[in-house]
Amino acid sequence: MSIEEKGYVLIPFNLDEKVFQWVVTENWLSVDRYFVEVTSPGGFIYELLKPFHFFTSIETMISIRDSTDEDQEDGIWHDDGSRVLAFSLSLTIDGKSIDGGTLEIRRKNDEFFDSIPTPDYGTAIVFLTGVHGFEHRTRKVLKSKRVILVGWCS
Repeated sequence: MSIEEKGYVLIPFNLDEKVFQWVVTENWLSVDRYFVEVTSPGGFIYELLKPFHFFTSIETMISIRDSTDEDQEDGIWHDDGSRVLAFSLSLTIDGKSIDGGTLEIRRKNDEFFDSIPTPDYGTAIVFLTGVHGFEHRTRKVLKSKRVILVGWCS
C-alpha cells in the first residue's frame, strides 16, 4: 500500500553513531545542530524525503514526552496546516519500553485510524498532512520516555 492510500510509511534511517551518543547523554544542542544540517537541501534526510512530495524547506523540533511529566497532554487531532509532509524520527533508545505515545493517523474526520507505536531508534514515520486529507495525534506517554525528532516539510 502506498503513502497516498495509507497516509504514512516507515523508513529506517542510518544515523551517525555520534547521534546515538548525544541522545544517551542528552546533548540536545548537538542533536539539534546535526539535524539542522541533514534536513537542509542536500542533507541526507532532505534527499530521502524528496520522492514523497515537492517541498523547499524542513522545520524540525526535538520532542521529549516523559511519563513522569504530570503536565503532559494527550494529543488532539490536527492536520499541520499548509505543510505538505511530516515525519516523526525515533530517537528513543528502547522503543519497546514505551507504554502509550502512539502516533495515530487517519483520513480527516474518519472514525477509523492506524495506531503506530514508537518505532525503534532511527526509524521514521513519514506521513501526509491535511493538504492531502489526513490528520494525526500523539497519545500521552504512560511509561518511560519517548524522544522524537519531529519534522514538517513546506
